[in-house]
Amino acid sequence: MDIGADSKASSFSINLESPIKAVALNRAGTQVVAAGRNLLRIFSINENGFVEQESLRFSNNNRSNPTNQLGGQCTDVAWNLNDENILASSTTTGAVAIWNLSMNAVVKQDMIFTEHRRTANRVCFHPTEVHSLLSGSQDASAILFDLRNREHCTIFRCEEAVRDVRFSPHQYFEFVVCLENGNVQIFDMRNADTCVREFTCHAGPVFQSHFHPTDKTLLATCGRDKCIKVWNILENKNPSLEYTVSTIAPTGCIAWRPGHDTHIASTALTTDFSISIWDLRRPFVPFASFEKQTDLVTCLVWKLDPNIIISGSRDGLLSQFVTKDACRPADKLNPVGLDIGSSGDLALACSNRILQGYGRKSGKQKLQNMFKEELSIAEEFRLNATSKLLLYPYEDVPSLSMEWFVESAKGYLLYGRSVAELCANNADVAERNGRNQVAQVWRIVGFLYASSDNNRNQKSGHSSGDNRVSQRHLSEGRREELLHVLRFDDATSEAPYSDNIFHRNTRNLSTREPSLAMEPTSGNAGDFLFNEQTVFEEVDTPFTGVETMVDEDAWQLQTEGFQLRHELPDRSDSHIDGLATKDINRDRNRSGSLGPDDHSYEDALRFGSMTALLTRGPTLDFSQLVQETVHFYAEQGDPQTAVSLILVLGERIRSHFKEALLEAWMLDYIDLLSHFQLFTVANEVIKLSHVSAVGELNQQSTTVYTSCNNCGKHLHKTSWYCTNCKKLTNCCSICQLPVRGLYVWCQGCQHGGHLEHMEQWFRHSLQCPTGSCGHYCEFI
Repeated sequence: MDIGADSKASSFSINLESPIKAVALNRAGTQVVAAGRNLLRIFSINENGFVEQESLRFSNNNRSNPTNQLGGQCTDVAWNLNDENILASSTTTGAVAIWNLSMNAVVKQDMIFTEHRRTANRVCFHPTEVHSLLSGSQDASAILFDLRNREHCTIFRCEEAVRDVRFSPHQYFEFVVCLENGNVQIFDMRNADTCVREFTCHAGPVFQSHFHPTDKTLLATCGRDKCIKVWNILENKNPSLEYTVSTIAPTGCIAWRPGHDTHIASTALTTDFSISIWDLRRPFVPFASFEKQTDLVTCLVWKLDPNIIISGSRDGLLSQFVTKDACRPADKLNPVGLDIGSSGDLALACSNRILQGYGRKSGKQKLQNMFKEELSIAEEFRLNATSKLLLYPYEDVPSLSMEWFVESAKGYLLYGRSVAELCANNADVAERNGRNQVAQVWRIVGFLYASSDNNRNQKSGHSSGDNRVSQRHLSEGRREELLHVLRFDDATSEAPYSDNIFHRNTRNLSTREPSLAMEPTSGNAGDFLFNEQTVFEEVDTPFTGVETMVDEDAWQLQTEGFQLRHELPDRSDSHIDGLATKDINRDRNRSGSLGPDDHSYEDALRFGSMTALLTRGPTLDFSQLVQETVHFYAEQGDPQTAVSLILVLGERIRSHFKEALLEAWMLDYIDLLSHFQLFTVANEVIKLSHVSAVGELNQQSTTVYTSCNNCGKHLHKTSWYCTNCKKLTNCCSICQLPVRGLYVWCQGCQHGGHLEHMEQWFRHSLQCPTGSCGHYCEFI
C-alpha cells in the first residue's frame, strides 16, 4: 500500500495539557507512551483515538512520587522491544529510571541509575538483547547498563556532549553516538577504550541518527545546519555522503519510513510546525507533509503500518496521522523554473513530461499510452523530478543584459560638482548606455535646479560693507554708459546701439550685481524684454545696493533674439525716475540724507533694480515633481536612478521622503552593487547617505573568523592551530606545513596549500598534489 488510500485508519489526536518531549511504541504498535514534564502516560491506540491505560505521573505532595526521586523532567523514553513490561526514561538531572509495568505496586519504578552527572539526553534498548540499555548524556559519556546487575555498567568516554545514541539493528555489538561538535562516533560494546570510527557529519550539534531498517550500510543524521544527511558506513571504508536533504530550519528528529527505502520523515526545531516526508530521489520538495500542528513537533515514530505516524508536540498534542490525509506540496509547484543571472543570462528548467506533451504524437505513442500501466503517486513524484535545463546567454537576449547598470554605476558622479554639472555628466552616461528616458530626466533635473543654485550663490554673501562707497567712485563716463544701456536713451546717437557697443556695454554690466535683490511680485516679470511696459508697472520694491557679479558670461545677451528698438516714449524715463525717487525717499527716511553724491546713488539704484530682474527669475519649488519621479523609478525596480537622484540633489529633496523608504532604496542599491562587485561605488553611496542605518554599515566589524576544518570550531588566537581538537589546520598538500599567508584550494576536492607551491605543481601536473585524491583541479 503506497499512500494509505485503502487504509481504514484515521487521523486523530488528544491533548495531554503538558509539553511532550518523547514518545515510544511497543513492539506490536498497539500502545504508545508519552513523556514530558511531570508526564509519563501510556495509551492504547484504537481506530477512533487514544485510550489511556496507565499514568505514571504523581502529585508533588506524594513522597513516593518518582519525579521527586528522579529530580527533574523526562527528556526521553524507550520501550523494550523484547519485554513489553519494561520501560526506560531519562531526566534532566542525569538519572535513568527503569519502569516495570507488571509490578502490582502503586509505584512501578523498578530501579534508578545515577551514573550521569548531567542531563541524560537519550535512552535506547538493544534490539535483541533484553537486558542491555544504552544512555547518552551531556557529561560527554555513553553508558551501557546491564539490567540484571545494577552495579555493572560500561562507560564510553566521548570528546563532546552526547546528543543521541542508537544501537545498530544489523551489527550486534555496534552502536552510534552523536556529539555536540557535529561528529559521529561508532563504538563496539566489547571495547570501551576507543571508538571504531569517527567522522564529521554536520556544522554544529548532531541531534539524532537513525539506521536504515533494511540497508545496513546507510545511516541518517540531522543537525542544526538545516540538513538531513545519509551516510554510507560500509566497513573498512571511510564514510561517504550519499544523500543530502536541505530543510528550512534546524532538524531535531528523523525516522525512516518502513517499507519505503528512500522515504524519511523529519521535524524542525524552530519555525516549521509540520512533519515532512522526504524522498531522497527528489530531495528539494517534501513528498508529503502534515501541517495541522499549531506548535513545534518534538518527536515522532512510525507504526508497523508505513502509512501511520505517531507524534508529540510542545503544545501537548499526541497525534496519529495517516498519509492519505497529508498534503502534497509538489502538486502545488510550478513545473517550470525561470531565472535571470546577474549578467543577464536566462536559465529555463522544465519537466521532461511537460516537454514530451507538446507537439504531435504518433499513433504508436498514443497506443502505448492507452495500455501503459498506471504509476503510483510515489513513482510519479520521482519521475516528475527529471527535467531539462536550457541556458540562453545574454547575447541572445540583449534586453536582459545588465551591462548598463555596471557602466552607469561606474560613470555616475554623485558629488564634487554643481548640480548642473553632475546632472549633465549623468545624462551623458545614461545616454551612452541606451537609456534615453533616464538621460532626459537628468537633463530636466539639472535645468530645474541650475537657476536655484545660481540664486543660492548670489545669496551666499559675496558683498562686503556698504556698496554705496564704491559706486560713488564710478567715473562719470562709465556711469553714463551704464545708464545709457539701461534706459535706451533716444537722445543719444545711433552708435551706442550697434551690436558691438551693445555687447561691450553688457560685458561691463556683468561686473555689477544687486545685493539681496527682491523677489519679483509676478511671474510675468521675466518677460520684460519682450513687454517693456509691464515690468515698470509691477516693480515697486526698493533695493539696498549693488554688488559685484561673479559670472561675467551670464550677461551675454543674444541680439538675434530681440527686435531692433524703435524710438521710446519719454514716459519710460519718467517712470524709472519716479521709481528711483521713491527708493531714495525711503532711504532718506532711514538715514536722513544720501550724502554729497546723491545723483550717483540714484543712478546706481536704477541700475540695480533692472539687473535684479535680469538675473533673477521667480523661485519655484520643483521638489514635488522630482519626488514623483524618484518614486516612479523605485517602483519600476530601478533603485540606481532613484538613489542617484537623491544623492545628487541632497538636502533639496531628502526631507520629502521617509527615512525608512530611503533606507530600503539605498540598501537595495548597495546589494546590487555588491552583487556586481562594485564595492567602491557601494562605499561612496554609504558615505554620502544621511540615513543612520546605511551610514553605520562602514562602522560594523569586518573581522572574519576562520574555522577548524576538522572540528568546525572558530580559530580565535591562531589561524593555523586548533586548541579544541589539538590539530594543525589548513596544511599545505605539498609541504604539509600550515599556511600562514595566501591559501589557495580546489573547490572540487577541497585540497590546497601555499600559492607558490600550487603554481609550481600545476605547471607540470593537472591532478591533485595529494596523490591519493586523483582529482583534476582547475583553480590554477
